Amino acid sequence: MRSLVFIACIAVATSPSLAQTAPQTGVVVDARTGKPLAGATVAAGGVEVTSGEDGTFTLDGLAAGKVDVVVFVDGYAPVAVERRRGGPWRFALVPDASVQGGEVITVAAEAPPLTKPVPYDLRGDEVRTLPGSGNDALKGLQSLPGAARVPFGLGGLALRGSAPRDTAVYLDGVEVPILFHFGGLASFYPSGLLGTIELAPSGFSSRYGRAQGGLVELSTRAPRTDRWRVGGELSLVDAQVRAEGPGPKGGGWTMGLRRSYVDAVLAAAPLSLTLLPSYWDAQLMYEVGSVDRGRWTLLGFASSDGLTLINEDDDPTGPDDRLDYTSRFLRLATRYQREVNDVGFDAVAALGGDEVVLAFNDEGVTRRNLPVSVRATLTKKLGKLGYVAAGLDVQGSRYAFELGGDVPTNPDAMDPPEQVRGDTIWAADTALWTELLYPIAGKAIMVKPGLRGERYGLTDQWVLDPRLAILHQLPRDVTITESIGLYHQPANVADLDPAFGNQELRASSAIQTAVTVSSPIARGFEVTSTLYGQTMRDLPADAVTGATPLSAGGSRQSGGVGAIATELADEQFGTYSYKENVGRGRAWGLEVLLRKRLGGWTGWLGYTYARSLRRGDPRTQSTYVPYVFDQPHLLTLLASVPLGKHWRVGARARYATGNPYTPVVGAFLDADDQDYQPRDGATLSARLPAFFQIDVRVDRTWVRSWGTLKLFVDVQNATNRLNPEGVTYNFDYSQRSYTRGLPVFPSIGVEYIP
Repeated sequence: MRSLVFIACIAVATSPSLAQTAPQTGVVVDARTGKPLAGATVAAGGVEVTSGEDGTFTLDGLAAGKVDVVVFVDGYAPVAVERRRGGPWRFALVPDASVQGGEVITVAAEAPPLTKPVPYDLRGDEVRTLPGSGNDALKGLQSLPGAARVPFGLGGLALRGSAPRDTAVYLDGVEVPILFHFGGLASFYPSGLLGTIELAPSGFSSRYGRAQGGLVELSTRAPRTDRWRVGGELSLVDAQVRAEGPGPKGGGWTMGLRRSYVDAVLAAAPLSLTLLPSYWDAQLMYEVGSVDRGRWTLLGFASSDGLTLINEDDDPTGPDDRLDYTSRFLRLATRYQREVNDVGFDAVAALGGDEVVLAFNDEGVTRRNLPVSVRATLTKKLGKLGYVAAGLDVQGSRYAFELGGDVPTNPDAMDPPEQVRGDTIWAADTALWTELLYPIAGKAIMVKPGLRGERYGLTDQWVLDPRLAILHQLPRDVTITESIGLYHQPANVADLDPAFGNQELRASSAIQTAVTVSSPIARGFEVTSTLYGQTMRDLPADAVTGATPLSAGGSRQSGGVGAIATELADEQFGTYSYKENVGRGRAWGLEVLLRKRLGGWTGWLGYTYARSLRRGDPRTQSTYVPYVFDQPHLLTLLASVPLGKHWRVGARARYATGNPYTPVVGAFLDADDQDYQPRDGATLSARLPAFFQIDVRVDRTWVRSWGTLKLFVDVQNATNRLNPEGVTYNFDYSQRSYTRGLPVFPSIGVEYIP
């Protein structure tokens, strides 16, 4: 609802100041039945009214000519259109079970009013229809400026030069281990159950810590409580079912379940080398009460990923080689929110379990964590604009690892597993934070200093992170925001593993700065420009150098798709290598976003110039080299347009500079091994050819008395362009070839909304 009010404010700000004319009348009705809708909010030209019992409304004092109009009501998809003053207006709103309380999924970056990042507003029914997203709202984040392109459409967010592992993800105040299922086929939480998505590429407030990159805040939408509804979605890769309805004491339930079936399809194929990926997730929420009287939310969600690689032995009597990977997590949480007069209280407590298993023929590594967290925030308003807030943030866990044969048993294994070795550690990270929002000269200048102090339990380390943001409100709705802050990130528990890690590893840190200018340039259009920079210190870098050539692939120094896969694996379960705090990093760039905010179609043009450099172990690397996600130029053009009442078409065009890789400059014959060995060129000194891709999407909607049926066809790489993602060589390194990216890849699905 707040995001829709924000849209209405934009409509107010961008309307022309012309002479006032006679009142403008109109009516709001249900698109299915034609019945009038009472209580609908209609905002246009600086005026906001509510429709009466008969659905009618009157807008007094509107300027002559065209104005932008926003109409929304609980349980219906909102409407944002441009209308000319004149005869009575009629707005027919389509019922949408995914819309509750004027639900708007908000994708955000940073600035006013400094309590939240600047919103890039997307209606709930639009965010899932972005071309190239495969009906997944969270994958739409990868189309925003500041997010590096990930090869093969894999999941992961590398924001403003940071690694994917550096970005923190929260759902309703509960920290989530990963944002995407393994391989990036889908995010961990279905889009139909989300209310808002807020992305801060950098510069987030003192309320959050333990991350030196960006921040993603997700919130679930409130359930509908008038009656029970059951809907779902079926696509080429997974199936899901959702239900919501009334609960005890006037509350409401929401629940969902999703399961992929790619593994079942591939298992039926007659292949000697079989890759079987699978995932499932489940969601359950109960919400009751209101913020002014006290609102309780009970939340539970789980996610599981599995990947099995089977290489059938040529000898039918021998065992097959089998690689198993499993990653799963569970969270159970309780949240209480209350506002009394000018004081607000928000507390969330959560517990859960994490498990990661990586095994080859029944022998490998198992990690199990039992996380417990408590977050509490107290906010006191200071007048109409300012506030002072403080909070407690505790993240604790029981960390356990096992090395050996205690993994899922393969019945074909011939040898007994090795003896298991393991360890268990109890630790907690505890933080206190405070921040103040203080307006100067009305709202012309708003200052927000913040301070976060934290102790990391695993490494017994104390850190102090001061942060500051300043907003300038200029004439013609131009805003300038400056921010600077220090951000620490604790060492990954996998890097501290006593079996092969470094228990002396400490937290890494980053100093982030940014200046953002935002301005409306025409009716419904806004341009936002951000100049940012950051320096990173004490990064965990691999301190063991072996004889493997850098260009052999798979290491961070090799570049290309192998190095990026290593970065994504590091986010998922760690790299299990010995690291030291010797790494350094630098990142800077300019982001420009031209966005259409109102009207019948959605779209933006985004350009990013970004550089990200790293230096590893100074004993072997004395200079800074490009980070594996270093992509100097990123350009995205995206548009989604409704055609009539039932069709929507959209397209996305993306251009990106090729990722860096380490080239081979020669080779020699190893007489002992009778094999050719490459000679590496300068580390990450070459680049793959530029990436270019066009994605196309078509949606068709059928609105019936029994519900809404949506068919979507989302085609990635519609032109079937062969984009290089990595480099390979022949046996003597005399010929080079490219690992190609995804060919034309269609996502087809059907969604039912009761």
